[in-house]
Amino acid sequence: MFEFVRKHNKLLQVVLFLLIFPSFVLFGIQGYNHFTGDGNLAAKVDGIPISREQLDAAERDQVARMQQALGGNADAAALDTPQMRLRTLDAMVREALLQVAVNKQHLQVDDSALQQAILQIPQVAALRNKDGTFDVAAFRKLIQEQGMTTGQFEASVRAQLLLQQAQGGLADNALGSRKVAAQLIDWRTQTRSVRLAQFQAADFEKDLNPDAAQVQAYYKAHGDQFRVPEKATIQYVVFSAAQLQAGVQVTAQQEQSYYDAHKSEFNSPEQRRASHILITLPPQPTPAQVAQAQARAEAIAAQLRKNPAEFAQLARKDSQDPGTAASGGDLGWFTPDAMVKPVADAVFGLHKVGQIAGPVRSQFGFHVVELTGIRPAETKTLAQARPEIDAALRKQQADKLFRDASDKFSSMVYEDSRSYDKVAAKLHLQVQTATDVTEQPRSGDASTDPLASPAFVKALFGKLSVRDRRNIPAVQIAPDVLASGRIVQLQPATTLSFAQAQDRARQMLVQQMAAQRAIQAGEQALAQARAGKAQPQWGPTQQLSLAQAQGSAVPQAVLQAVFRANPDKLPQLLGVTLPGQGYALVSVDAVTHAKPSAEELSAQQATLNQILGQAYEQAYVDSLKKEYGVKILYKPGEATSG
Repeated sequence: MFEFVRKHNKLLQVVLFLLIFPSFVLFGIQGYNHFTGDGNLAAKVDGIPISREQLDAAERDQVARMQQALGGNADAAALDTPQMRLRTLDAMVREALLQVAVNKQHLQVDDSALQQAILQIPQVAALRNKDGTFDVAAFRKLIQEQGMTTGQFEASVRAQLLLQQAQGGLADNALGSRKVAAQLIDWRTQTRSVRLAQFQAADFEKDLNPDAAQVQAYYKAHGDQFRVPEKATIQYVVFSAAQLQAGVQVTAQQEQSYYDAHKSEFNSPEQRRASHILITLPPQPTPAQVAQAQARAEAIAAQLRKNPAEFAQLARKDSQDPGTAASGGDLGWFTPDAMVKPVADAVFGLHKVGQIAGPVRSQFGFHVVELTGIRPAETKTLAQARPEIDAALRKQQADKLFRDASDKFSSMVYEDSRSYDKVAAKLHLQVQTATDVTEQPRSGDASTDPLASPAFVKALFGKLSVRDRRNIPAVQIAPDVLASGRIVQLQPATTLSFAQAQDRARQMLVQQMAAQRAIQAGEQALAQARAGKAQPQWGPTQQLSLAQAQGSAVPQAVLQAVFRANPDKLPQLLGVTLPGQGYALVSVDAVTHAKPSAEELSAQQATLNQILGQAYEQAYVDSLKKEYGVKILYKPGEATSG
């Protein structure tokens, strides 16, 4: 646990920061309230229009935030879908409704309340200096990193406070039952002792030999399984900001100017490396438990001061931190703000490698620490920072060039609709060809491969594209990435003849017949076991829990059946059909209940409160919809403004 907190401290801060700043609140009620024709509307709230341009902008903002939060794990194709756009529109409607309520209820937030709210944000509160003063420069930099001005940020927080007033503290009134919380924890953490006897379909295939008439009957009854989808040969081009970076030239003067303006970014704070031995405490320790743990830690510290060379050995033997004990207690390199504060204070209070400190107490227990390395603070020179600076400048210039040229790309693929030669020559693009393209997007990175983008493939196989064989309009397959494609040849969907499909049909029929036999054998064995006549060949006893469901080799259908069984009537025999695989007999023999700690109960109750609060808020929003009126004009799958 301690190791997880240490390693993911920065990530947790970023996620919290993203949650604090809403995506849509900056539109404001004035942003919604401008004239636009109904044909270009996504929704209306109390007569106030939300245009498709606003929906597009909000969607781009949402995708950008998700990609910033997820980094390399972001799947652009999964983020840019009609369903995601509907969620974005729903959030915009929700914000607009609440802002209508704010206006009609004449709610206000004074500057003092705004200042207090901002200072309570953890990332902002951390910017206080040791003397109590506030680091305004660091605050402005923090806001800029979120893509906001200080004014926008203050407007965002003020709007959130107004929305909270409009909701009337509904979420705060949600009180989840402690008993229900305990039941949920028990359901998630209890283990059930089971034995399995499986009847695999594959074991029944050996003696099956259907005749030609049976195979042909199966083929006729399952014609859709032998259908080959339409396939296309296409040409396509991709235009992105990344492609433009190679042609960007950066001058020495630009490098120097960027370095001077961002010098603070090239400062590396002092880092230290340390090892620790942790003696843990329970969440709510008694005085006796604290005294016992402290005494043990002090004994370890005293032994190490006599012989510091034993630190790694004692850490492996005595440390109760599972994340570091095996490595001799090594915590790696860290800055003061990336470590639990009592440990950081102890480590950065030492002056020489090899010194021992502690025991010091944190929320995890008592730590004995050893300083094992020091990296002084340093500032990179321009020469050292040049690769980062050049990359940033090239990206900035490429992004601007892309914005300037994206309209040209869109226009050219539309105007010269049966060729990509002109746009390829003008923008230095490569015309690419792909064969056997189907309506099913292929796996891959949609930010570089249009055929992995559902939006691109859907447009490619649209009625007009299939009929006219013209270039499809430019599709945004990822932020700052556009693509267009054209069907060159199309092979219509066909159904394999019986002669072509009979071997496959025979194999599929054999598998179906084998599965049916396995089910029959399993049901017969279940009846005999329940009657006490015979027992199947049970496998070894297994301990199953819902908490380990994802990594379990036990089929999900079996797991669900096990946890549907009444724990008051054990042992219990169950039969589970496994479609396409066979049948499983299950004996649920016993249930072991885990006793939740007070900390776990509180956490579960907090989750319940959050769920109830969200339900109350949704009910409130639904009541506002009825009171003020909401009309959704955008339909999933429709093209938006771009």
